[in-house]
Amino acid sequence: MITTDQVTALAPDAKSFKAGKALATVMQWPLLGRDAQTLWGEVLGSGKNPYQTQVILGGFATKCSCPSRKFPCKHALALMFLAADDLSRLPEAEPPDWVKAWRASRTERAEKASAKKKASKKGPKDGVAAAKRVARREARVEEGLDILETYLLDLIRDGLTQERATDPASWEALGKRLVDCQAPGLAGYVRRLGELPHQETDWEHRMVHELGALHLLIETYRKRTKLSPDLRAEVEQQVGWPVDQDAVRASAPVTDTWFVAQRTLREVERLLTSSTWLYGRETGRWALLLNFAALPARPMDPWPIGSEVRTSLTFFPGLAPDRALAVDAQSATTLAASIPDPGESIEGMLERASRTLAINPWRTRHPFLLAGHPAEHAGKPVILDGSGHALPWKARGEDTTFLRSVCGGRPVMLAGEWDGYHLHLHAAADGLSWFSLRTHAA
Repeated sequence: MITTDQVTALAPDAKSFKAGKALATVMQWPLLGRDAQTLWGEVLGSGKNPYQTQVILGGFATKCSCPSRKFPCKHALALMFLAADDLSRLPEAEPPDWVKAWRASRTERAEKASAKKKASKKGPKDGVAAAKRVARREARVEEGLDILETYLLDLIRDGLTQERATDPASWEALGKRLVDCQAPGLAGYVRRLGELPHQETDWEHRMVHELGALHLLIETYRKRTKLSPDLRAEVEQQVGWPVDQDAVRASAPVTDTWFVAQRTLREVERLLTSSTWLYGRETGRWALLLNFAALPARPMDPWPIGSEVRTSLTFFPGLAPDRALAVDAQSATTLAASIPDPGESIEGMLERASRTLAINPWRTRHPFLLAGHPAEHAGKPVILDGSGHALPWKARGEDTTFLRSVCGGRPVMLAGEWDGYHLHLHAAADGLSWFSLRTHAA
């Protein structure tokens, strides 16, 4: 039904894994039960009443009444560890009302989503009304471009030493105006710019580079009617135009055995975005799956990291596209028998990233799967590969301690993203087990 390795792969970080294992004792659980669909239990915690914890089998969706914002929380992990270790500890029973209520709400949401999707396809579309909506949005986006361009020109004229460049509130206000102008992609871009002065020591150099890429995007978007289909699709998505996902699903699929390499979660204004990178064992291709949910809900990610799935993906249009949709999100996963080794060094990863940037100058993250281990250079953390090449690592204290204990000074398979300045590690191998180093993106 569920294995220890599957539960381990679901842990959002090493601390949650350790806490979940510690709670996986029957003495901590006054109530335990299961049926064919769900595991449930009540666990003693710091609150007045026991926390109510439940897990949907198959998709591993979880819910707990504890205040933790990690998904799954340590209580859900503990419940799954209990089931994986000895299923008889969770007796078959009629689910309590609070389990029934959660399952009913999930079913209701799924039915509403299905009905909405069917309704959107039903009957002929009003072409005139649709054209008017597009025209209104184009006008709003153009207004947003004007606002953004004026802001950038003032910023360059005044210089990066002025408060405008370093004040997060200024960038956030600009982002909100761009959202109002129906350009959420540009809003996300400027919010990232607002974070730079508070995350990087050499932020001025990086901001100049990012401002140049943003200016290129603005000018390219304004010439979109003269562009190739792929370039036009790319710049429109970068600005924030929605993509017809039915058309994406109708495009040519890529079938492979996909290894679920890494997953991160990012929250912006109570919208949680889950980013999952898959690596194709046969094609060597990377694919990015995005799922969204408004807090306190959690994005529904059907495949745990460290697993693999034989399925087909279709890719969004664009330049060197990596975002994809699963043709069948219910495809069954299996625990990966081995960790893929693309045989890529740091030097090879940089060459691949360079080729991608030559095609798509707005790409901000490049996934990787390579063998390496943590080290230091000039007192700063780096990742060193077997060829002696190293790159700066954006490490957190907790990640550093855990990874060093796993590596023991020897290279292990690591998965993460290269942003052009630092490596961000998200998962690592420990023998045949695949651990998440973190889920919440920096």
